[in-house]
Amino acid sequence: MSYPIPSADDRLAFLRNVQRLLTEGLFTATYKYALLQSLADLAVLRGDDSGEPLRLSTGEIAEAMIRLYWRQAAPFPGGQRVLRQSTHRQAEIISYIAATRAETAISLAQLQERKSEWDQLVRRVQGVVREQPLWKLQTVGAQPLDFLYPNAPGATSVTLRPGVAYCLREFHGLITELLQSAWVRHLRRVNGDTLGSAADLTGFLFGTERSALGDHQPFLAELQRGRCFYCRRPLGASGEVDHFIPWSRYPVDLGHNFVLAHPTCNLNKSSHLADIDHLGRWVERNEVYRSDLAAWLRTTRLESDLPSSVRVAQWAYAQTDRARGQVWVSGRLLVPLAPTWRSLLSDPSAT
Repeated sequence: MSYPIPSADDRLAFLRNVQRLLTEGLFTATYKYALLQSLADLAVLRGDDSGEPLRLSTGEIAEAMIRLYWRQAAPFPGGQRVLRQSTHRQAEIISYIAATRAETAISLAQLQERKSEWDQLVRRVQGVVREQPLWKLQTVGAQPLDFLYPNAPGATSVTLRPGVAYCLREFHGLITELLQSAWVRHLRRVNGDTLGSAADLTGFLFGTERSALGDHQPFLAELQRGRCFYCRRPLGASGEVDHFIPWSRYPVDLGHNFVLAHPTCNLNKSSHLADIDHLGRWVERNEVYRSDLAAWLRTTRLESDLPSSVRVAQWAYAQTDRARGQVWVSGRLLVPLAPTWRSLLSDPSAT
């Protein structure tokens, strides 16, 4: 059985239901924000642009939530404590992750290489997910609003209803903004008003490790033979690490997504997708230097997952294509996205 993509009315109803969850639901901890964000992220990585249902295991969901909470389980800058994420005692998932961070003193990417320790953390978080937010997310007041997936307490997986993965992909940016705003407001209520500016708190919770990006310049400069990834002119002493798929589109640090660019090129590209010439060069680089990138990423704090990077790129370009959007070429020049972008991004399962 095939499922059609959601109609305009269906998509509007989906957004209204998300809004109801956020405005009418009960939030004593941030679990529901993290769960909904995880479902949206997994829809990008695992779903497609059809209206098909999408089955997700509670283990996958737990892993996605760990990635979201990893930064937040470190002490907040200027203080010695981890921010509380529950109205009562510290949220259990945060405690598990904070303990793991303290015990291992390694990055998330490095922890994932240690199978036994990673699996232990995932099992602990999975237990909390199955006990609490997974079956409570879709409750408004005392009424169920199970528009995302059928509630089945005790199950080890959920199946997103037809059209839900499509909508999560379609509205990923909007959902992320709504969730992050609500998340920040919740933490301010729980932790008081001594957390600094909104930008400081948002950057701590959801930002990239900007201070560490400079560490990647030497390798990228060597890989690009000292030239800007975009304009191809020599970098000289300048050069900034850029997210090829902009951070504003998909805020996850995937190692294959990094390129080195002139500050001016980086600024001009901003949150735009790059045109197909740049896209072709990015795809070619990741394939030609596959082993070099893999070896480099093993030494960094970045995730080494080329198929995920390809899926994110497919999703981002498909969204722009469907919106008849424009992509960046150089300077201030934007052009319509050429349909040949699809031929450049191969099936990530074969990558």
